[in-house]
Amino acid sequence: MSASGLCSYCGRAPAHAGFSYCSRTCGRAAANGGDDNSYGGGPSYGGGSSYGSYAQYDDDDDDSPPAGGPNYNGGYGGYGGYGGGYNANATGGYDPYGNAAGGYGNQGYGWGTQYQQPPAPAPTVDPTLCEHCFARPKHGTHKYCGRTCGQAAKNGLPPRQPPSSQISVPPPSFPTPFGIAGKPCKIASCNRIEEYGSGYCSDRHRRQGVKDGLDPACLYCKTMPRDGPKSLFCGNKCSQAATSAAPILLEVPTSDPRFTDGKSSFHQNKLLAGQFKTAWKHNANPPKVARVYKIILPQSLIDSYDAYKRNLEGTGNFAGKGMEPANERRRWHGTRRVCKIGDDGKNLTFCNNSNCSVCLILKNSYDVKFAAVGMFGKGIYTSATSSKSDSYTRGAAPGSQYKAMFLNRVAVGKGKILTSADNSLRAAPAGFDSIIANPGSGLNYDELIVYDNNAIRTSWLLLYEAR
Repeated sequence: MSASGLCSYCGRAPAHAGFSYCSRTCGRAAANGGDDNSYGGGPSYGGGSSYGSYAQYDDDDDDSPPAGGPNYNGGYGGYGGYGGGYNANATGGYDPYGNAAGGYGNQGYGWGTQYQQPPAPAPTVDPTLCEHCFARPKHGTHKYCGRTCGQAAKNGLPPRQPPSSQISVPPPSFPTPFGIAGKPCKIASCNRIEEYGSGYCSDRHRRQGVKDGLDPACLYCKTMPRDGPKSLFCGNKCSQAATSAAPILLEVPTSDPRFTDGKSSFHQNKLLAGQFKTAWKHNANPPKVARVYKIILPQSLIDSYDAYKRNLEGTGNFAGKGMEPANERRRWHGTRRVCKIGDDGKNLTFCNNSNCSVCLILKNSYDVKFAAVGMFGKGIYTSATSSKSDSYTRGAAPGSQYKAMFLNRVAVGKGKILTSADNSLRAAPAGFDSIIANPGSGLNYDELIVYDNNAIRTSWLLLYEAR
């Protein structure tokens, strides 16, 4: 520990009690000699692909554009090495959504010449105490407690040393990589500064913050806070592990900001149970959503969907018209569930029953060849109305009290609007990519039909009361 009480490595944050360093990060960096993964020089903390750079990790996949297009949180190119001075105008610059070439990755920023370490804050003493003895309260509006201390100060006698119990040292304020003063750790009993804008001073306190309910947990490891307000994971490691294990279901706790009964002040369409509730049109009493699961798809399914979207966008220029890229929408799909997958949050294994459409879709995505012929031909049917999709669920599975419904991402492209049935369709009419069926002759609620397997991907699975 340095004489100032600050970390012997970074010299910025107070050293942890009994140790020379403020955190494991600085301790490891010092042990490594300050090379690549430390505060000096190298392209540390990323430098490459980002946290959650897959479209499926955008949990804001509603009718507003996902952040940065197909990527969510799409490419913090890494924080680079501390020590070089951040130059916002360098190639790549800073783009939190992955649209810049390289992000912070290889530029580095830190204390360099631009951000000098601030001086340690001066200790402060209780201002109500006598400024000479620091033992008794001041008398009235005077500096001292009485004539004795006043005369002693007048005679040039030095003041006594204040007792340690009366001295407080405010936590230092350090510039973050974004040029904003560092904030204190969220743990109330901690007086250290957050690391890298995470809100916490260490991994131990990050885990504590999740336990204390200060931040929602990563859906995969369930122990660390997520790496952003919209992210589902704590970082690249968990996001990649989830993709490697796909297809899987990850439960969204009822306490999660994305799971709501519709009473939250958040935008309703960005909250899953809230959207289900507001999209229920058949009566004024929608069933209660009991469980919500994020569906993690294999990367191959994400890639084929993204390729389909790029093709639609290339021909339709929907983003240039103020729409979503590929005119992407979020739509419901109800279907049969014969097993009890997801009923208790522990049974998340897909069944092998060929009649369980929910598990077949979870394992393989949608397939037009299994679709029935409906009012608008043989296609994959979805709706913006949750109660419309409910009519296709065929009741609860044996022994279960819940029905299941998917919330999907659908690349609409150029939709042909129809108000009357045409069950001869096997593809969208020439010059169109989908059918938008609006209420009209024989149709009371909206439907959206696509005829290409790559035009739709599952995003969420909701279980709700069967009645």
